[in-house]
Amino acid sequence: MTRLLSSLLLATATSLVAADKLRLERDENTGTISVHREATPTAILTQVAGPTTRPYLHPIVAPDGKGELTEFSPGHHKHQTGLYWGFTRVNQRDYFHNLQSDYWKRNVSKILIASGQSVSWQTSYNLLGDKGQTVLTQTQTWTMTSSKQEHVLDLTWEGTGKSDVTIGKYKYGGLFLRMPWHRGKTKGEVVNSALQKNNEAEGKRAVWVNVGMDIKGRDDWGHITIFDHPENSDFPQPWRVDGQLGIGPCRAILGDWRIPKGQTETIRHRFLIHTGKLDPKALTKKWEAYGKRSYGDVTFITTPAKPVPLIDLNQARLEKIVEMDREHAFSLLFTQLAATNNPAIQKPLLNGILLGLDGQRNLTPPPNWFRLRTSLLDQKDPQLNKLIDRLSQVFGDKEAAQRALATLKNKDASIADRKQALVSLLTQRHKGLAPTLKSLLDEPALRIDAIRAFTSAPTPDAAKLLLDRYPKFQPDAQKAIIETLATRKAYAESLHLALKEKRISPEALPAYVTRSLSLLLGPNFAKEFSLKKLPSKKEAEIAKYKALATSSALNKANASSGRKIYQALCSACHVMYGEGGKIGPELTGSNRGDLNYLLLNILYPSDDIADSYKMVTIATKDGRSLSGNISQEDGQKVVLNMVGQKTTIPKSDIKSRAVSDFSMMPAGLLQALKNEEVVALFKYMQTKQQVPLSK
Repeated sequence: MTRLLSSLLLATATSLVAADKLRLERDENTGTISVHREATPTAILTQVAGPTTRPYLHPIVAPDGKGELTEFSPGHHKHQTGLYWGFTRVNQRDYFHNLQSDYWKRNVSKILIASGQSVSWQTSYNLLGDKGQTVLTQTQTWTMTSSKQEHVLDLTWEGTGKSDVTIGKYKYGGLFLRMPWHRGKTKGEVVNSALQKNNEAEGKRAVWVNVGMDIKGRDDWGHITIFDHPENSDFPQPWRVDGQLGIGPCRAILGDWRIPKGQTETIRHRFLIHTGKLDPKALTKKWEAYGKRSYGDVTFITTPAKPVPLIDLNQARLEKIVEMDREHAFSLLFTQLAATNNPAIQKPLLNGILLGLDGQRNLTPPPNWFRLRTSLLDQKDPQLNKLIDRLSQVFGDKEAAQRALATLKNKDASIADRKQALVSLLTQRHKGLAPTLKSLLDEPALRIDAIRAFTSAPTPDAAKLLLDRYPKFQPDAQKAIIETLATRKAYAESLHLALKEKRISPEALPAYVTRSLSLLLGPNFAKEFSLKKLPSKKEAEIAKYKALATSSALNKANASSGRKIYQALCSACHVMYGEGGKIGPELTGSNRGDLNYLLLNILYPSDDIADSYKMVTIATKDGRSLSGNISQEDGQKVVLNMVGQKTTIPKSDIKSRAVSDFSMMPAGLLQALKNEEVVALFKYMQTKQQVPLSK
């Protein structure tokens, strides 16, 4: 530890000229450690290290003392606390959204070097499992120097497995920074070392990422830059960049990674806190001094392995290979495909090509495709043959399409193969699907897929066909019919008539469908069936529901009944306890125990909505109107995350795209519930583990 600390101090001290003298103070009661300039009472940085809550740094004050550059528990992300470390999946347990005592227990909060041009301190916490056992022990060692121009913080994070630990694949989690962003008020920007900005930097590898924004009390921007150390695993790591300019390196984007029992993973980062105009070239030079290597020597895509040259497909996707010269990129993949006779290598390559071409149709194949196809078929590998047929359809092969149609009709084929055949045929806009879709409505295993297929394969009688069968189907198929009829104006008009004639009950209309139908059919539909507007006085509306959900009422409520209400009202869009859709934020680890948090987000979901959850409506050239959230986009396609399904839309098919400043979740969902149902819903949403579903 002494050697590590000495090297950290040396590295930090050499990065600043004329560093100020600093001193540390520790509150013995709370464990909080504050950093002060010599002889000044005001802290320039505070380490909060409570005995039973996740540690974090806040506030971090600008080097010249004007303004705080971090924010604690903002309204848009209550669980975020300045600068902190919290993995989202540690053996399936969420430490990113949960900072309370049943997740964290402090071992140590101590000062290592109390004063001088460099100061240092350390915290150590146990991450607790669901039975209170220690899963992982994390130790954070911090070193700080400062001048009037810049603070420099060095962090060494050490995680020791107390059991075999898996950090599960997820799009965020680990180190995270929250600066004071406020919707409609804050001007700011994220920039990475490749000069990619904001959403462009999401999921991308970078050696440094900077956040700059307006800071209260300043005329210029405040900045915090995070450096990734070259010795960190999977360097340079991909980064999370959210819609409110929150950032953090996230190795888990690449997939699961592990810390075996008894072993320690070490991760290092540097933080520069500065103000004024950003100088990316200067930041890169500072990173080179920190990492002791040239930026030009950093590899962002893995080197092909020998003897068979392979691209790391996960990394290729991460770096958006389609943003490279398209012809060159796929020529490279097809060359690698031809370089091996090993099906175990050919299958991942074909899957990677299909992923890159998802949603495309009638493409011109590469010159060597037909010869390569013959050699691949000679392998006589059934799974390989299926992949070849799928790719052949992308290249407009009519015989491959006929084989897919035969598979779809074949009741002896596996359900998975038949579903894949349907997806391929719909993507390629295969004509003459209507009779087959009609017959598939009679097969329960394929019924919902067939219902949704009418969105992409419209027929004049589709709405009548689906509405006539509506009373005979189970609730999941009925919901799929309603969702499908909300995707085309002609369908929507038939659904509107069925609602007016009470062939379908208005209560069966999900709120998210109501919103889509209002966009398609206009104000008349909105007046008849949309949810009522909430009163403008938020405090009064929140107070009304708080008066219902008293401690006494919640104690008497039935959580299992609340789960049933949640399932009908919320589960189509939100994951909770591993179940549900992925349109809105996952709720398992959110701040559900706070009734104020629940009420604000349920009653007024659009008040402070992340960009990634804003409703996007895409109108296609063939007459579809599709609403959801963008889950992926590149130069060729958009992947729209819709309720119950994901849809890949080639950009050449898009007529228009509109991004709303509101959530797909409408306000006023509670208005349709009785008082006791509201309380039961809150009771369920505040549970800490899954409960049985009431009958």
